[in-house]
Amino acid sequence: MTAATGHEPKAAGGRHPRSTTSRRLTLLLVVFAALVVSRSLGEGIYDIAFANLALDLSGLVGTVGLVYCVGYGVEVVASIAAGPLLDRGNPKTVLIGAYLAKIGVFVLIGIGSAFLSSHLWAIVVAAATVDLVHHLGEMALFVLLPRILDANTLVRVQGIGATVRSASELLAPVVAGLVIALLPGSKALLVAAGLQVLALAVFAAFVAVAARQRPAADPNTTTDEATSGPVPDRDTEPATLPSRRAVARTLAGSPAWRRFTTFHTLTVLALSTVVLSLLSLMRETFGMSPARAGSFLAFTTVGAVVGGLLVARAGPEGIYGSLRRATALAGVGTLTAALLGRTQWALAAGLILFGLGFTVYLRSAGLLVQLRAPAALLGTWHGLLDAVVRIVSAGAILATGFLFDRFGGKPVHLTLGALLLLTAVLWSTFGPRDRRDLGTTALHPAPAPAPAPATE
Repeated sequence: MTAATGHEPKAAGGRHPRSTTSRRLTLLLVVFAALVVSRSLGEGIYDIAFANLALDLSGLVGTVGLVYCVGYGVEVVASIAAGPLLDRGNPKTVLIGAYLAKIGVFVLIGIGSAFLSSHLWAIVVAAATVDLVHHLGEMALFVLLPRILDANTLVRVQGIGATVRSASELLAPVVAGLVIALLPGSKALLVAAGLQVLALAVFAAFVAVAARQRPAADPNTTTDEATSGPVPDRDTEPATLPSRRAVARTLAGSPAWRRFTTFHTLTVLALSTVVLSLLSLMRETFGMSPARAGSFLAFTTVGAVVGGLLVARAGPEGIYGSLRRATALAGVGTLTAALLGRTQWALAAGLILFGLGFTVYLRSAGLLVQLRAPAALLGTWHGLLDAVVRIVSAGAILATGFLFDRFGGKPVHLTLGALLLLTAVLWSTFGPRDRRDLGTTALHPAPAPAPAPATE
């Protein structure tokens, strides 16, 4: 009778299945948002706490840079080395282990050892350890999400996560400042440990909710741009997975992935350099005070909050167009800030546009990898791409500092804005054939054979 009346059957208990799916999705997004908030606040506290400890122990600003530089280096190593381990193992176990390791380091330095908290080398090693396990956890979550979520839900989760994270970044420095004021020195790390415990509990809730969401996925979601559904979570992988070298050869040998890697590296190079030099532009070129320049950076967060919502609405098919539009917006924002930055409303508008483009691009590019890389090799695939981008971007950021001092902030940012517009043009050439070829490398599973025609 349901076919005749046009009404869908109700689920057990009288609930409409679409209503039940919507409620589960809402719950999933709320739990993931709570996970992002707890992680972001914890990161904000321990980043500032480690920087303050290094500065207090040495009295040199250069030691703060040393802490960040070492952390960046171990993240590159982790990107290359950890990918195959995630593919062959269980990313949930890795993520839980990362939480426990950070909790242990924070507690050890916070209350367990006055010796460790009074030696610079110990702080550098501890910060590097935390950066290492944190990056492993980020990679594990990146690999895990496509395994437990269908493509449409994955896009929504990542988009909402970007919005919540951006909003949390406004709050994190304030919370970190209050915590460090109340618990000076290494004791502030105890609060970071507590937030990691909270994040671990919320993560367990997220996995449980995702497991309930899985059967409710729409079976009619089939596009050539998205995966066919969540990949079952795996505790073990066959020992015959291709090596890291084989994956690297495939990435280099695939025209589509080679173009993606080139365009992506150029784009991230420009975005990361701009975001790390905006404060210097406002202070050195526009003569703004540190407090005023810092307050204007909040406009980039406004754009980022909106950007996350746009990603959530885009769907799996919308991420390709977002790559082109987002880089164009970021380029226009960068040029506006550089050319008209002495006018407050123009500077604010430029920063909002840049923050919007920055967030939409990074989330869209990450989703493209999650949806189009071979599911069984996602850890290795993502790790190699991430390592290339980080190495190139690190060199560019270092060079930009010298160029900034030599030529000034305005020429540097005009160049970076032009580079972003160039990458928007490059992404516009990334057409349907490239998108299709992303999913047809030698390491992708062979497509399922077409069903045989029915015979009478």
